[in-house]
Amino acid sequence: MRKKRFNTRKKNKEALDVDITSLLDILVILLVFLLKSYNASDLKLEVAKNISLPDSKSMQLGNMAVIVQVSGEKDLWINNTRIGRVPASSDEKLDILYSALEEEGKKQDQIIKDLEQTAANPSDKGALASRKANRKKVNIVMDQALPYEVLRKIMHTSALAGFPEFKFIVQGNF
Repeated sequence: MRKKRFNTRKKNKEALDVDITSLLDILVILLVFLLKSYNASDLKLEVAKNISLPDSKSMQLGNMAVIVQVSGEKDLWINNTRIGRVPASSDEKLDILYSALEEEGKKQDQIIKDLEQTAANPSDKGALASRKANRKKVNIVMDQALPYEVLRKIMHTSALAGFPEFKFIVQGNF
């Protein structure tokens, strides 16, 4: 009996093979899902009432900039704040839009100035660079039924107010 207790068999100490094929399959599926759902645009947009966006097949994404929206009833919105209506006059310059865009430009200049003073870490410097790059841009959201004359007035007034670069926000169909 004593011999049995101390005479234990030595077990084979071999490395066990682990099959990780299924684990790799799951990781690849997760990676593909995450890449497919990733949105590289920093644009967040709430479309005002009564705007029907035109369709597009463009794959380019918009960037965060001043958002000018014009509804089907010609209501004007800047950054989700209603500022008035597009007048029926034949003037190229829309005074309501011009003054609102000038005010928005001053706000952006102040934000850029504040960021320049406080930018310490790389993420702050990236935000500053993004703000500077998008300072002269305006995103235009218009109802697809509006005539080109309204778009021309919006673009002309925006350029006069210091926003000469335009992006048109449309409904993506891709």
